[in-house]
Amino acid sequence: GSDVTGLVYLKPIRTIVLDAGHGGKDPGAMGRAGLREKDVVLDVAEKVGRELKNCGVKVLVTRSTDDFIPLPQRSDIANRKEADIFVSIHANASRSRRVEGFEVYYLTESVDDDGRALAAAENAPLELDRGNIHTRILTLKAMLWDLVYTENRKESIELANFISKSVSNRLDLKTLGIRGAPFAVLKGTRMPAVLVEIGYISNREGERKLSSDEYRSSMAQAIAKGIMDFKNYCEGKNK
Repeated sequence: GSDVTGLVYLKPIRTIVLDAGHGGKDPGAMGRAGLREKDVVLDVAEKVGRELKNCGVKVLVTRSTDDFIPLPQRSDIANRKEADIFVSIHANASRSRRVEGFEVYYLTESVDDDGRALAAAENAPLELDRGNIHTRILTLKAMLWDLVYTENRKESIELANFISKSVSNRLDLKTLGIRGAPFAVLKGTRMPAVLVEIGYISNREGERKLSSDEYRSSMAQAIAKGIMDFKNYCEGKNK
């Protein structure tokens, strides 16, 4: 038979949730010339969605208008719709106006505070009755969360790699790499999830690029291609 040992996951990627950061009363980062992150990322998310739909993928969004959506609601939408991937799109800001580039983040801390509390049940004081059913359930739940989290982190890092590679191949933009961070919007997602920072709005050149429709389209195409590369990888189609 065919050798598939090089493939880490073999599962179809059918539904993707795109999350445009910020919105409504929360403008996100602001550029010196007045560009607002919430507007840029909504446009780029729409463009990514169009590209993916053209490839035959089902795309859902957390917001399609200038609305404020609380962070926990964003991962809830992805979980309820049983999405296979969650991609949150943001534009970065730095106190140093010299910083510019592209980054992809994945979640690197415990799924949420409950998860840490549940895991702590493993280290419950010895005087606690170890036969206590409540403790046993908590411990089991902690282990299950840990399994879900660890599995998704591995896949999230792969997804981040594919997106980063695609963007660096297509755009003349410094890729600042793949990093872990405790982003609230990624917490609680039950699928591979990444947060993409499409550039620094705080940098003059970054703001100029992010204002350009042509640049946004190229960025969206590159992100969509990275997502499709990950899909093909998961489905065993990458050669």
